[in-house]
Amino acid sequence: MALAAAAALTLMPLMLRIARTSVLLFASLCSGVTLAQTATTSPQKPSRAVESVRPLKQVKEDAARLDAMLDRSLQRRQETPLPIVDDSTFVRRAYLTIVGRIPTLAEAEAFLADQAPDKRDSLSDRLLDSAGHTSHFSNFWFDQLRVKSRQQNLSGEPFAHFVRESVHQDKPYDQFVREMLAAEGPGHRQGNGATGMLLRDMNMPHDAMANALRLFLGTRMECAQCHNHPFDHWTQKEFFEMAAFFGGIRYRDENALPNLVGLRTELAAAPERVRQQAQNLVRRMNQGLDGTGNGVEKLPADYKYDDAKPGSPVMADTIFGSQVKLKYPDGKKAATPRERPRDRQRGGNAAPEVGSRRSLGEWMTSKKNPQFAKVIANRMWARTFGAGLVDPIDDWKKDTAAVHPELMGAIEKLMLELDFDLRQFERVLVHTQLFQRQTPTADATAGEAFTFRGPVLRRMTAEQMWDSLLTLVFADIDERLRSPDEQAKPVYQQFDSLIKADAKELIAMVEERRGAAMPPRQADQKQKEEMRQQLASDKELQQKAQPLLRELSQARRDGDQRKVAKIADELERLGLPLGQRAGRGREGDLVRASDLQQPAPANHLLRQFGQSDRETVDGASAAATVPQVLTLLNGFLDQRVLEGQSALRADLETAPNGERRVRIAFLTTLNREPSAEEAQDWRKSIAIHGEAVIKDLVWVLCNSNEFRFVR
Repeated sequence: MALAAAAALTLMPLMLRIARTSVLLFASLCSGVTLAQTATTSPQKPSRAVESVRPLKQVKEDAARLDAMLDRSLQRRQETPLPIVDDSTFVRRAYLTIVGRIPTLAEAEAFLADQAPDKRDSLSDRLLDSAGHTSHFSNFWFDQLRVKSRQQNLSGEPFAHFVRESVHQDKPYDQFVREMLAAEGPGHRQGNGATGMLLRDMNMPHDAMANALRLFLGTRMECAQCHNHPFDHWTQKEFFEMAAFFGGIRYRDENALPNLVGLRTELAAAPERVRQQAQNLVRRMNQGLDGTGNGVEKLPADYKYDDAKPGSPVMADTIFGSQVKLKYPDGKKAATPRERPRDRQRGGNAAPEVGSRRSLGEWMTSKKNPQFAKVIANRMWARTFGAGLVDPIDDWKKDTAAVHPELMGAIEKLMLELDFDLRQFERVLVHTQLFQRQTPTADATAGEAFTFRGPVLRRMTAEQMWDSLLTLVFADIDERLRSPDEQAKPVYQQFDSLIKADAKELIAMVEERRGAAMPPRQADQKQKEEMRQQLASDKELQQKAQPLLRELSQARRDGDQRKVAKIADELERLGLPLGQRAGRGREGDLVRASDLQQPAPANHLLRQFGQSDRETVDGASAAATVPQVLTLLNGFLDQRVLEGQSALRADLETAPNGERRVRIAFLTTLNREPSAEEAQDWRKSIAIHGEAVIKDLVWVLCNSNEFRFVR
């Protein structure tokens, strides 16, 4: 890594300018920048401070115990911990790990100038208490839970809201999981986002069970859906006994819209297009979860093993740990599910409901469950340090052993003692000495476990890359974070309006929506015409507004989005709102990854850098590709950072001299001071080629391995 970064920094600035303008890929990425801040206090700031829950002294004692166990284990392996990193490396690592972005120029300089002996502890806690932590941790769960903003006709925004709000409120992990496994009701109703996990595998309860076992218990049973597991001891019958906990689940709540009596009659008289849209709307609003679970599932007709007959019913049973005793009604314990394939949506199984889904959640999240606490503890360890003590993190077998068994037992115990408070657990990890150690410079030997002499050297995730690039554009991207329910509000509002509507009102609402639909350009023209008429009828308003409108036109021509936003606010105070699209630009394009569409579109920078398509659990990729390089070379950097009205460009333009500009470039992108040699080389280049060289410097730094990796 160091050699590659050093080689990049020695390239000639003039050649870089030529190379930088030679490729024009992704020229339209995220057009319409605005620099207006959206709030003074972010609505995603955690609801309570970490220190109010647990004193730092106790946290540091826990961290010291983990460090001592690791040191003893390394000593037995005849290995020594790596040295502690310098402040520049630590501040960058802390921001990327805890809040998912690099620090700003001001944040980096403030930390480096701070002489307090406990400044690293203070920084870690401050970041854990920031809105950026909510955003970054939400990204983690979006990936694990395969959150998608749109899944066929179902909106995923209520599910995303549930995840954000759970992180924001420090919901204990066991409660978080129980709520998702037992959720019922319409998927689009406010307060019902927890249904999103099982709706993510709509009409596929067996897949839902396989994903839940993999994610929450680190157990891969998907192969056992069709036959006894070829590489583990799980049998097909055991899989169906687990699947029986989801027996009887239905994916439509027919009672979601109770007032639509006579809808068929009204639809028969409506135009074809209105009829289709009304039917689609009702179908979408009815989607949800119904049925608490009957604890019964039927073996497949081609079942070929001797322990049961093909097509016979099996009762819900756990694969390890304590048994769950469901209260089946007398005489109905072995009721056979109906045969018709569509019964699962219509009322499904003949067996009565026994609350098996809730019972599954209670068993799975119990402190006595042999897997639940250790799997999430190991997953959080891997998230913080780059690899798990048990690897892979989601395929535990009977003979699975941790690289440091005593340490694995300790973090499992800590998770239980903290009652599954994941932010407090993460707090202990980032206060360890391990978190402050250097990363190994040599790759691990193939087939050998990573031993944690220091954290793993790893490339930024796609979300860290995107949010770090936004940090170069905006002075404070965390203040731009939206309310956790912002994207879900339209879904809730539509459901609330429909739940109160009768059949005639539904038809009227559909017709009104069709009439109100208008392309953006037409909407802008209508807005301008309304403003013109308002000005014509109010001479005093006209006198006040005309100078501002002229300034607005000039600011737009100059590309000065700060001024555009300021003038738009002044016009709004006069009673002439420009609207979000006209006055503020397309802000939705340049917000943190957690506030964007989930996942981002296929050609977005996030997807280029490996964001998961959300089809599989933990599906993100950290592999390097050529399109990634080209995206950075001539996409985002040129248009948004170097040529746009970015925070970095403003800092560079107001710097008093070339020396300060070089320092700003390094401190903003790599969060460290330039070495004496680097400073001398770039100041010399500026003297020869002029101030434009500073753009080449930023371009080189952002395309170096030192920028792309979490060191």
